[in-house]
Amino acid sequence: MLVAGLLSSVFAQAQWQDPLESPALATDRAHKSLLLDITRIGSRLVAVGAHGHVVYSDDSGQSWSQAQTPSSVTLTAVYFPNATMGWAVGHDGLILHSSDAGETWVKQFDGYLANSAIVKGARENKELAITELDNAKNSADLSDIDNAEVHLENATYALEDAQYDQNTGSTKPFLDVWFYDAKIGFAVGAYGMAFRTRDGGKSWRDWSSRLDNGDRLHINGVTMVGPRSLMLVGERGLILRSDDMGENWRALPSPYEGSFFGIMAKDDNVLIFGLRGNLYHSVDGGIQWQKVHTGSEQTLMAGVSKADRTSVMVGNGGSVILLNRRSEEPKSIILPGRTTSASVTQAPDGTLVIVGEAGVERIDVNGSVIKESITMAKGGF
Repeated sequence: MLVAGLLSSVFAQAQWQDPLESPALATDRAHKSLLLDITRIGSRLVAVGAHGHVVYSDDSGQSWSQAQTPSSVTLTAVYFPNATMGWAVGHDGLILHSSDAGETWVKQFDGYLANSAIVKGARENKELAITELDNAKNSADLSDIDNAEVHLENATYALEDAQYDQNTGSTKPFLDVWFYDAKIGFAVGAYGMAFRTRDGGKSWRDWSSRLDNGDRLHINGVTMVGPRSLMLVGERGLILRSDDMGENWRALPSPYEGSFFGIMAKDDNVLIFGLRGNLYHSVDGGIQWQKVHTGSEQTLMAGVSKADRTSVMVGNGGSVILLNRRSEEPKSIILPGRTTSASVTQAPDGTLVIVGEAGVERIDVNGSVIKESITMAKGGF
């Protein structure tokens, strides 16, 4: 029995494959599985989700093809700064890159590399804190000494946490990705994880120490809010802003203590939204916020600005919020039979394409579900 048990254990280990190294399986139901983000590049729609699935459509979401991806972990977000170059991020610190408008993908980064980078950054930060304390002691300024001791204590804890995470494995997910162009981009995620690249993802640098996020709150969204300004939103009302293309960040006062899951912006005109249908609008880049009463307590997850300047937010319980900037009251819709909607975009034909637990769904300009068959290319990719 002991020998049989050992053989069984060895066989199980031989059978197990790391999802980070296991390509996504081809399936004709990829467009009906859990999808967590969707974006539009020109006339093409690209969506990502569970099992490493990436699907794309060239006919406004009526039919879909499955892309080739090198990993089978869940993908949470996708972004294209131009018509061909795109990045997708997901669980286990995964970052994928496509150079052909989403048809094929290669792995650039994962949680193992992320953990090593975070440990390196935390160690450098602790060394800086030690130097800062030595300088403060030489100056004999009690206030400087107290501040330096606090910095060193926090840096020590951060290093210990980073080393623990490294020993645990590639566990932390990225939750959003944004690129300025084909070179400069940011990937952000759980427990304050933040990375920046300046070479199109060939290398990623831990950027979390630049953020005013000492509690390592989850970062759920990142976008541009001005010519050189970026904004992050996240857990417990976290709002961070940078006015130098992400070099330095500062916390902004938050109008809400619950989590924000999404952010949309056109220069200083910003919408942030999250738990219990909370939606806030700012016309000055986040200095002041005005609450928008949605008439719904369903959590809002993602949004898109339509060509007619109507903003659309989607979320739990099939909730859809339509906000026209010219009117005061938003329109709230509940899609029948739908549980969670994770993301939305506007297709070239004007329809809204929503993804979530039930995969892809199309709705018309009035918010009604389009009752038609959505198909998948035979045999996947």
